[in-house]
Amino acid sequence: MALQKFADHLRAPWPNGRGTSFEIASQTPGVAGWTWRVAIAPVVEDCDFSHFENVHRQLLIISGDEMILNVGGETVVCKPNEVAVFAGDISTTAKLVNGPIVDLNLMTVRGKASGTMTYVAEPGPLSTCEMVVCVSESAEIIVDSRPVTLHHQDAYLDTINCKLNLISGALAHITLSK
Repeated sequence: MALQKFADHLRAPWPNGRGTSFEIASQTPGVAGWTWRVAIAPVVEDCDFSHFENVHRQLLIISGDEMILNVGGETVVCKPNEVAVFAGDISTTAKLVNGPIVDLNLMTVRGKASGTMTYVAEPGPLSTCEMVVCVSESAEIIVDSRPVTLHHQDAYLDTINCKLNLISGALAHITLSK
């Protein structure tokens, strides 16, 4: 189990060169070839999303307002505190509704990994997960009876065998099947 501050996330350019992501965790940290990846991505202008072949994406806006995605001609509305789901290998264009946003992504390669990202703001015990990411200004959690403070975009990793309890704030709760 490990607290990972935002400053310790791995910085990487988007494959299409239109932005930067901050990798929190992946099957192959910092290199290509992953079957699952969790990363934060600021979106500062309307743009095309990078193409990720055979990848299932889940996206949660953690700062800013709505973003409208055009995913192969279908509209996907991304709202704060709601997880949007779409295919990473279909042409996707983002339109910002009210300025820049920051999103959190869970990406899994179909047939090799799967996972679920949920938004949690209700205090209480959390179900088993691999990691949590702070999506509010701060969050107070209990990890195996030890209090931990997370700040916006910090993560707590390797929680699969931990007892977690949310005291305050909001988290992205991430499970994986590898």
